Amino acid sequence: MLVLHLLGATVLAWWLDDLSATSWFLALAAGYPLFRVLGVLLPVCRLYARRIEVGTVFVLWYTWKVVAATLDVALIVLNPRRQVSSAVVKVPIKTRDRRLVTIIGCLLTLTPGTLALDYNEYDGDLYVHILDTASADPVFSAVAEIEQRLMAWVYPGGEA
Repeated sequence: MLVLHLLGATVLAWWLDDLSATSWFLALAAGYPLFRVLGVLLPVCRLYARRIEVGTVFVLWYTWKVVAATLDVALIVLNPRRQVSSAVVKVPIKTRDRRLVTIIGCLLTLTPGTLALDYNEYDGDLYVHILDTASADPVFSAVAEIEQRLMAWVYPGGEA
């Protein structure tokens, strides 16, 4: 479905005689309603449209989390009197899919103030360094939320 979507957007942008990135992206966005309508008849189109929806929400949510974490780290750096309490936290991961664990670790490492250190695949624990934390509970909930949202994107029909 993705290949058809990309090809259709390219053909539409070419037909409109404008192969710029903006027109291609708009053509890509214009193709989404077609998959949504075809989803009534074809389950594969419904699943693809659902992945687009959940993926868009995930990207926007994660972007907000990165911006918020960036502001938190900036406040830590700009306040010389603030005492930083960093820690390494062992966080349980529910999924055993190594690809998804790798993506979760990368997303954590891309978030300012956190760093994924190691993954113990036998116990399913991810070791995360946190720049400033008073308690491990927010870390557990944040990692669980990333995992839940990522799983909803990768397996939108719940087939995991």
